[in-house]
Amino acid sequence: MPAFNKPTVMTAHKVEKLTALRRAEEQRVSEFSKYSHESRLLSNCAKKESMVDRIREANLQARKEAEEQQRKLLLEKQENRRRELAARDLECRLAKEIHNQKTEQDKQEREIQRICETSEELKDLERQLKIAYVNKERAAQHQEAMLLRKLENDRELAMEEKMEYDRQMEIRRLEERESERRKSLITQKKVLQKQMVEKGEQEEKFK
Repeated sequence: MPAFNKPTVMTAHKVEKLTALRRAEEQRVSEFSKYSHESRLLSNCAKKESMVDRIREANLQARKEAEEQQRKLLLEKQENRRRELAARDLECRLAKEIHNQKTEQDKQEREIQRICETSEELKDLERQLKIAYVNKERAAQHQEAMLLRKLENDRELAMEEKMEYDRQMEIRRLEERESERRKSLITQKKVLQKQMVEKGEQEEKFK
């Protein structure tokens, strides 16, 4: 006669055992899920702290660059002030020299007038002296014109030097700004690449 398997009887003890096993499995899954969640939180916190450090370092670098820029601007202003004072000093010295020459000419003219008035014999020489005075006056005017022309040339030269200096400083500032911009872009690119690598490594860990 063929053998028949006896039907499995689910006793209360077996039901409790299965229930306990199911609960244990659910507890294990829950603990693993909790551990995975906490690991992701810790990883995110570490990334945020690293980002805060980079931001702090970038702010410190920006502050240093701003201070260096202010120092350069101060030096530039001091140099411009020095050039301006030098130009003023040159102008004052030239004006003083012209004034001294004019004073000396007036003194000589008064002396000639006095001699002419006290000596009849010298009146005949008055005409010759006047001619000489006119010639001297012309020479003085010519010298004064040359001095004024020299002053104007010196002033134009100083202005040209200042403009060239300002142009060179502007070019240097633009070059430095472009260099810093490129360095910043390279740094940002490296940071992004590093973050992508770290993210990939984290994803590989949890696969």
